[in-house]
Amino acid sequence: MRLTPLLTFRNTLSAVQPIGDTPFGHRITYIIGEGRFEGERLKGRILPGGGDWLIRGADGLARLDVRKTFETDDQALIHVSYTGLYKFSAGITARLALGQDCEFGDTLFLTQVQFETGDPRYAWLNETLAIGEGRETQAGVEYQLFSVGKTIR
Repeated sequence: MRLTPLLTFRNTLSAVQPIGDTPFGHRITYIIGEGRFEGERLKGRILPGGGDWLIRGADGLARLDVRKTFETDDQALIHVSYTGLYKFSAGITARLALGQDCEFGDTLFLTQVQFETGDPRYAWLNETLAIGEGRETQAGVEYQLFSVGKTIR
């Protein structure tokens, strides 16, 4: 297996909807704001209006369930969905409260990403599975994604 850099993206969060404690954990919905993505084979903007339906367990470990739309600079629309794990920590909360960005690796923040598009120029994304690492910033979140490929011998 090989990992190849695919793209980075960052977006703001336009709203937080604290659903509260449920029988399954503490539920929070984050509404996706605007953003940008860029990679060797594609770049463009993230459209506002997607969401991150997060559920946090008693130990601070959260499961991510995210959907958003990318629009390439040449107007192709790409549905992006990912699940992942995020670990809440007092250290991250304190850094953000001080106005500091977090770095990749400061906490567990991993994703597995899939893409869907009907645009033939980007049809290769329909067969691409990516993994990524995220970090929190004052503006929102930033991710670096890597496509997962089979090593051909």
